[in-house]
Amino acid sequence: MDTILQFDHSLIFYVHDHLVYSFLTPIMAFISKITGSGALWIVIALLLMLQKKYRVLGVAIIIALGFVLIIGDQGLKPHVARLRPFVDFPNVTVPLESALPKANSYSFPSGHSFGSFASAMTIYLGLSQIAPQKRYLGIIALLGSLVVAFSRVYLFVHYPTDVLTGLILGIIVGFIAWKLARIGWNWWTNRHNDVEYEPYTFKRK
Repeated sequence: MDTILQFDHSLIFYVHDHLVYSFLTPIMAFISKITGSGALWIVIALLLMLQKKYRVLGVAIIIALGFVLIIGDQGLKPHVARLRPFVDFPNVTVPLESALPKANSYSFPSGHSFGSFASAMTIYLGLSQIAPQKRYLGIIALLGSLVVAFSRVYLFVHYPTDVLTGLILGIIVGFIAWKLARIGWNWWTNRHNDVEYEPYTFKRK
C-alpha cells in the first residue's frame, strides 16, 4: 500500500509541478466538465439510438453507463472512501478552484475515467461489428478517454491509480455492455424472424 501511495503522490505532483500551464488549464477543465456524470456519452448514445443502424450501440452505451453508476458511484466510491488529492493536500494551489468537486465526494475510482473508457470501449467494439470502416472513431474515443483521465489528475481531483482503475474497469464493462446488447438484439430478432436485419442493427436488409 505504501508503494502505491508513493507512486500516486510522486506522479500527481510531477504533473502538478511540470505539466500545468495557464493555456492548458481551461481546456482540461472543459474536457472534464463535458464528461462529468457521463453527459457527453449520454448525448452520443441518444444520437446513436435515433438511427436504426446504430440503435443497438446506443443502448449498449447506456448499459455501460448504468454499470459505471452501480459499480463506481454506488459501490466502490462509498466503500473505499478515498479522499481527493486537494483534500489530502489542502495547502497545494490547484490549477482551477472552480473545477473542484465537492470536498466530501470520494476519489476512487475516477467516475470520469470509468465512464469514458466504458463508453469508448463499447463504441469501438460496436463499430467493429456494425461498421468496421468506422472503427477508427472508436479508437479516437479511446484516445479521448485518455485525455479525460489525464485531465482529472491535472486538475488535482484524482490520483493516478483512481483513473487507472477507471480505465481497467471501463474496458471490462465495455466488453460486458456490448455483449449484453448483442444478446438483447439476438433475442429481439429471434422473436421477429420474419424480418431480416443487418447484424446488430435494426436496419432491414
